[in-house]
This record gives sequence, C-alpha cells and structure tokens, in this order.
Amino acid sequence: MMALPNTLDSAASAGTALGNFLRGMERRAALLAELQCGDQSHGDRALAAAIESFALQAPGLPQDSWTLQFWTILLQTPVLNSEPVAPYWNGDFASLARLDFGTRAVLLLRVVAGLDDAQASAVFGVDPAEFRQALQRALPQREDGSLDGEAWLALNDEARFVIKHMPPERVASIARLRDSAVAATLVETPARGAQGGKSGWLGRIWPGRG
Repeated sequence: MMALPNTLDSAASAGTALGNFLRGMERRAALLAELQCGDQSHGDRALAAAIESFALQAPGLPQDSWTLQFWTILLQTPVLNSEPVAPYWNGDFASLARLDFGTRAVLLLRVVAGLDDAQASAVFGVDPAEFRQALQRALPQREDGSLDGEAWLALNDEARFVIKHMPPERVASIARLRDSAVAATLVETPARGAQGGKSGWLGRIWPGRG
C-alpha cells in the first residue's frame, strides 16, 4: 500500500507529459486533418479518434517516438480515409485538390506538421531521398509544369496564419478532446502500438504504389 502514492505520482507525471505533447500538436493536427480530407468537421472527427488512440498508446512508448507515432496514427485513422460528402479546398489551399491522398499527405507533413525529410519519411517508412522526390512532385506547379514558387510560399503562409488564428471555439473543442484523452490514460492500461512502415497501411498508399 505504501507504493500507491508513487504510482499515482507517476501516472500524474505521465498525464502531464502527454497533455503538454498534445497541446503542442493539436492545432497543426486539426488543420492537417481538415486539409487532408477537404472538410473541417470530417477532419475533426478523425482528429478526435487519433488523439484517443494515441493517448492510449503513448504511455507504453518512448517519448522520443511520440511525434512519429502521433502523425502515423492520424494518417491511418479510418475516419480520415473515408470520403467526406463534398471535399473542398479554397484560397491558397486550392492546389491541394489536384493531389491524391498519399501525395497530399506528403505535402501537408511538411507544410502543416513541419516535419523534416527524415521525420516525414519515417512516417511513411521510406527513404528520405524517396520522400524528397514525392514532395517535389506534390509542390504547386504552373501550367507549364514548373514550380510555382509564389503559390508554395502562399501555401506555407496561409497554413501558419490559420494555425495561429484558429477560432477560439474550435481551439476549446480540441482542448476538450485532449483533456478527455489524457484523463482516460489514468484509468486505462497503456497499450504499445505498432509503428507504421512500408509493409503497413501507409506503405500501400505511398505515392506511385498501390
């Protein structure tokens, strides 16, 4: 019985670490999910499922693997991979409509999630050089096929603006998802999740494969 306070302290510490991690991810994750499927409400449902799944797995994983695991879980979420009724991308995000699921994910892991080549390639389970090639194909293009640098900069600027100025009611809704998921980890047994890779689901949707 004397070990109970230490156990509770450990659980509280883990919950704090998890909450801090999700707090740093959730706005970017919300925008990525929205842009990946082209619908905000659909994306938020995917985010809710991903946060719940990640929160249950994270306590059984090394913290230095959390970033990779979080984005992998989000992209694997079945909700995100079901078609919304009327996907739509407007303004500086309009160029995303021309991309398929895998190619769009490649672009958004850079623009919205802010992952570097090594991190993003690990999400897909491919070599960094292969990821760079896929990213090059995903970049906005002019009619002659050349890189549209202005559209690329506008895409990055718009993503940063939306993340920073997300409506308070949406931020609060996402925070409630996070708090609920963190609270659940105090009563659930941590589950160790499988890492994504070429042989898994993401490997099957990697651009140019299937």
